[in-house]
Amino acid sequence: MGMEIELQTAGERKLLIPWDLSEWIERTVLRAWVDEEVGSMDWSNPELIEFLRANPNYRPREVLTLLGYAYATGVYESEEISRLCVADKIMREICAGHFPSTRALERFRRDNRGLLKWVLAQILKRAFRAHYNLQSGLLAAGLKHHLVQLAVERLDLARHMDRATQGA
Repeated sequence: MGMEIELQTAGERKLLIPWDLSEWIERTVLRAWVDEEVGSMDWSNPELIEFLRANPNYRPREVLTLLGYAYATGVYESEEISRLCVADKIMREICAGHFPSTRALERFRRDNRGLLKWVLAQILKRAFRAHYNLQSGLLAAGLKHHLVQLAVERLDLARHMDRATQGA
């Protein structure tokens, strides 16, 4: 089994959250969830529309989806994500023929950390509910906080892996 994160609850029960959520959830379902979460954002902001019109090669929705999916499935290094945009069927579909460079992925992660954190936290909540057969009701505040922290840990891991690759 892949690397897992132990989540300690007040009752000292340990819950294990895999780094690669596809150990719990089918990859196609994870991709659909990421699409839904990214799609739920307001992409109709006039300033954003004008910026995208002036910069047609900038594809924030696709890159946000790509990184959200990659981090949810345990792929954190930008160089590897860039390679998988060609080699992996789902990532290739997300990219839709526009393959981002390693630097573009690193820059997007750095510039949009808050958006990525939100998307990952939503996916972690969905995966947790699905794996433990919980209804869509409220999660305990402490558990939600831990899931958000897990999203932050994934972003930090991606940053550290990219720095290690640059130093090599």
